[in-house]
Amino acid sequence: MLVPRARPRSAVVFLHGWKATPRSSGSAWVAQFRPWLDHLASRGSVVLFPAYQTGGDGQGPGRVASLRRGLETGLARLRLDRLPLVAAGYSYGASLAFAYAANARAWGLPQPRAVDAVFPAAPVAGAPLPPLGRSVEVVIEVGDRDTVAGRSGADAFWSWLGGRGRARRLVVVRSHGSFVADHAAPKLTSAAARRAFWEPLDALVSRASAS
Repeated sequence: MLVPRARPRSAVVFLHGWKATPRSSGSAWVAQFRPWLDHLASRGSVVLFPAYQTGGDGQGPGRVASLRRGLETGLARLRLDRLPLVAAGYSYGASLAFAYAANARAWGLPQPRAVDAVFPAAPVAGAPLPPLGRSVEVVIEVGDRDTVAGRSGADAFWSWLGGRGRARRLVVVRSHGSFVADHAAPKLTSAAARRAFWEPLDALVSRASAS
C-alpha cells in the first residue's frame, strides 16, 4: 500500500500479472511496477497492490476468491471515505480488475469508477462475470507485438462489454522507434512507455476524481 504525502484525492487498486514463482525478499512483485506506483502516489492516489496469488488459491474461481480476500483486507485498512476508485491491472491482473469491477457490489466493496486493463489475459474460467455498469469507464490496451496475451483476452472482454460506447475504448499500442509493444512493455519506464501506459491511467483517475 502506498499513501501520498498530501491528503489523498483518489484510490487505485493495481493488480499484477500471474507469476510462475513465489514472492521472495529479493524479488518483490511490487518492484516491477514501483516507479509507476510511486508516480500514482505523487499525483494524490492511495495505491493498493493486493496479494491475490499467495500459493493457496486454486485454479479459476479460487484465484478470484483470493483477490476478494486481499481486497477486503486492504480496503478495510484504507478507510477510503468515499474516495473515487479506479481498478487497474496488467495481464492476468487486468482480467481480475474486470472481475472485481463486475462483482464489487455483490462483494460489498467500493465500486470502481473506471477500469484500466493493460494487455489483459482471458476472462477467468468458471468465475462469475456479471454485466458491468455502463457508468464505469473502461480502457483496454493491447500491444501490437504482444505474443503472450495477444488480442484474445481483450476481444473477449470487449465483446462482454457490448462493444464501443462513450466511456469504453479498446486501444492498440503501436511499436515505434526503439519502443516495442510486447508483453513486457508496461513494466518499462521510458518516455514512450509512460505515454502509452501511465498517461491513460492518469486520465482515468483524473476523470474519476472530477465526476
